[in-house]
Amino acid sequence: MSRPTLHLITNGVFSTSIAGGDIHFLKLAEGAAAAGYGLNFFGGHALKEVVEKHGLPGTVTLTDDTKMAKVNQSALGGQIAMFRDFFARYRRTRRQLGIIRPEDFAYAVSDYWFDVLPAISSAARHKMMVLHMEAPTFGQVLKRSRPDVDPKRLASLHYWGSQEWSLRRFCKQRKKHLFYLHPLMEPRLDGLGAGETERTLLSYGLEVGLTDTVPGQARQYDVVWIGRVHRQKGIDDLLDTLVELAGEFSGFKTMFIGNVRDALMPEVEKRGLTKNVEFSGFVTEEEKIRLFKSGRVFLMPSKHEGSPRVIGESIIAQTPVVAYDVPNYRPLFGDLVRYAPAFDLAAFKAEAARVITEMRAGRNYLAAADLSAFRRANSWETTQARFMRGMDHLVA
Repeated sequence: MSRPTLHLITNGVFSTSIAGGDIHFLKLAEGAAAAGYGLNFFGGHALKEVVEKHGLPGTVTLTDDTKMAKVNQSALGGQIAMFRDFFARYRRTRRQLGIIRPEDFAYAVSDYWFDVLPAISSAARHKMMVLHMEAPTFGQVLKRSRPDVDPKRLASLHYWGSQEWSLRRFCKQRKKHLFYLHPLMEPRLDGLGAGETERTLLSYGLEVGLTDTVPGQARQYDVVWIGRVHRQKGIDDLLDTLVELAGEFSGFKTMFIGNVRDALMPEVEKRGLTKNVEFSGFVTEEEKIRLFKSGRVFLMPSKHEGSPRVIGESIIAQTPVVAYDVPNYRPLFGDLVRYAPAFDLAAFKAEAARVITEMRAGRNYLAAADLSAFRRANSWETTQARFMRGMDHLVA
């Protein structure tokens, strides 16, 4: 007897350059397909290209006419254009929900209304959603007291309202399962009525097997970094730290991984770091791991994060991590990270210099750490298995 179909409501993919939550739902879909479930994705033409590129089986139910043109998401006009596109995708998804049968699963791959509300409205008896990161509260948006709140506040208000509405609507469903990525979310879920049997804690997921196949590298870069160029990521603190380190260490080198040259090169030139910085451009997963293994320290000066996969990727590559001591990190990474007091830039610089000095002398604190439990708990195989157990629990 064939398994039912897993319908993934995926209206937030606009580009074939994916990361974070996009990688997460693709890996979960891969696990479901391996277990015998059929797959169908609701999403746009960009998603269709991503699904084909990753060789996933199943179908794509298109919710747009063509790939959306690139817009400036920081500008008001760009945010309005994005919202109009979200709404058009939402309406088209609603019109095509008839293909979802009662025995199927509907999975909202984000906490945004354009994914969650169609999943709730579908005929599927088994409804699921995921909570990757908690949105800022209404008060934090008004006061701009969280670093990811944008200056105009419009996008942040949309994020807050969408998550609040989606979670409340979802938690009222009779047969549901909610996947969440951080233990600090549990008090909020308790308050919304999502009981322990109706939710599963998932890892962000790591390519443990692939990391093991990449051989050790010469540590030719003192610093490696990967991320979005956004104030939340502490870009100014990162660049200021590099200036100080370049003055302290002879032959100092940094590798910026990913397509960030256009965004960061002007700042690199302004700070006189041109000779100290290299840009990788787009890289494969294997090349990303190789570059991690080529670094002495991964710097994480972010001011706010959910459950950042990049820290885990650096740890299993045995590249030390220096990060601000924000609340979300210790429950996930414990003592496998070297912390500086939150937003104390002088302390962050000092800790980065200390780790580089140790690594140049051949002393790596991760070499003595037992990473077996961490690797096992965060592998994609474990993450996929926990996702499947959540699905099985709904059926049972």
